[in-house]
Amino acid sequence: MQQIKNIIFDLGSVLLDIDVDRTLRSFDTMGVSGKQLEEIYKEPENFFLLFEKGAIDADTFRNAFRTLSNNHLTDQQINDAWSAMVVGFPENKVELLKCLVNQYDLYLLSNTNEVHVPVYTRQFIETSGGVPFEDLFTRIYYSHDVKLSKPNPAIFHYMVNDSGIVPEESLFIDDLQRNVEAAIETGLPAYQYREEDDLKEVLERYGIRCSRS
Repeated sequence: MQQIKNIIFDLGSVLLDIDVDRTLRSFDTMGVSGKQLEEIYKEPENFFLLFEKGAIDADTFRNAFRTLSNNHLTDQQINDAWSAMVVGFPENKVELLKCLVNQYDLYLLSNTNEVHVPVYTRQFIETSGGVPFEDLFTRIYYSHDVKLSKPNPAIFHYMVNDSGIVPEESLFIDDLQRNVEAAIETGLPAYQYREEDDLKEVLERYGIRCSRS
């Protein structure tokens, strides 16, 4: 196995703690059924996925919730409920990233959206002691910016071509099997991160070790 020079991280449930039930409960209190939202999410090309891919803007996304609710919902109410799932960054992962950035090129490849980005970047600054989230990555690839989302192989090809990384010198870490399989199919070595995993130990299995000077 070639020496790893590039680490490509997914965000949610790998670096960032996520609790979708918090969002479902929040919308329940606003007259938007959490169960209904779960059913909508299973539909192809639903408004969640369209927002994630940048195919609709935040106003259109919020209006979809208003259509589902019998109540008048403000932008802030919808944003707050939608962002309730964003729990925050564990301190040990923040410290690991701050160490890794001195020895490896770090990349982020995330299915996310324009409402969540300012929420978790602010959380990161609070946990990191003032270090901006963006400063720890050579490049960040957000689905809503590149208009593609995982597991579409096109987003992996785009990232590799845009960054100029050598796939064989890279490792992609994601919590979803379908995304890991898509990465492998496009030539990227990948690992499926599980809830019980320790990120530092996972990296060490691939010879990735972090030592502070």
